[in-house]
Amino acid sequence: MRKFIVTVLPASLLLALLAMTVLTCGGGGGDGGGVTPATLSGLSINGPSTMPEYGTATYTATATWSDNSTSTVTPNWSVNSQMVSISPSGVLSCQTIDNNQTVTVTATYSSGGITETTTTDVTLTNIATIPFTAQMLSGNAFFEENASAGGGYDSSLVILKDDSSVEQYSYENPPGTSDNVAGTWSIDASGNLIVDIRDQGTVTVMLISDSSTEMQVVIDDGTEPPSTAILEKIVPVDPAKLPGTYKQSVEGYTWVFNPNGSGTCSIFGGITFTWSVDSGVLKMPSSTGYSAWFYARASSQSTATSYTNLKVAFPEFNPSGGFYTYYGGRELTRQ
Repeated sequence: MRKFIVTVLPASLLLALLAMTVLTCGGGGGDGGGVTPATLSGLSINGPSTMPEYGTATYTATATWSDNSTSTVTPNWSVNSQMVSISPSGVLSCQTIDNNQTVTVTATYSSGGITETTTTDVTLTNIATIPFTAQMLSGNAFFEENASAGGGYDSSLVILKDDSSVEQYSYENPPGTSDNVAGTWSIDASGNLIVDIRDQGTVTVMLISDSSTEMQVVIDDGTEPPSTAILEKIVPVDPAKLPGTYKQSVEGYTWVFNPNGSGTCSIFGGITFTWSVDSGVLKMPSSTGYSAWFYARASSQSTATSYTNLKVAFPEFNPSGGFYTYYGGRELTRQ
């Protein structure tokens, strides 16, 4: 039979061996298993390398860690030009520039006592403007609408009258409110449109491009950085193409335009109105005492004989002819 040899260790030596075992296995308190936290080892900037004058561009920063992982971080942003600015969230915006130029965007981030700094060059491109002429503007109207990612919506209808007066109707939702302001307009020596809104100040509008349906412009109100906008042109309503039944976008109301100039709408449980076209504007005094004025947008669609889709911007007037409210943009689709 095999014999087992039992060795008796002194108590002090046994305790020492147990302590070594505990330390080797990491079973004591301390750093939670001996894992060393990753440290910051690098930083990079992500975003476009070019940006047009009056535009904006968004930049983000990515940190690299000692364990080769990466994560998006929020650094301190800066830029080396007084003509541009960058927000704490990394949005770069540009003021007026006379020619193309390059600026340097800097990101600085710190973690665990380590600081990393990185830069990227951005080329700002100058946008040439086109002089306005009186023929482009006098007696004409324009529509602008904007929808935000969160579901918000705003729009405006601007009417530049032959007598150099201007009317602007605006709508914003939320909160679902409308406004109406008036003023005067003129063209300065540089060919810019100058709009003087009564009690609100002056707005300068510069033309970037012009087509049969819209203008792309730069708007500078003197308080915020200049911004670009698309102004859709208003065109005359063709009364010969109008008669028929239409479904209105958003609310789903049904509009009926009869050839004899009468009509109905399903709003408010049903109303009746008469319609006519005056100076290209569809005017509809109704049984409620209010009158809707439809300004047709250039993106409306039609065949040779009828509208298939009538895109409109329309204000509403009370019985005395004063402004009541403004509903922004709507589409009427023939049924």
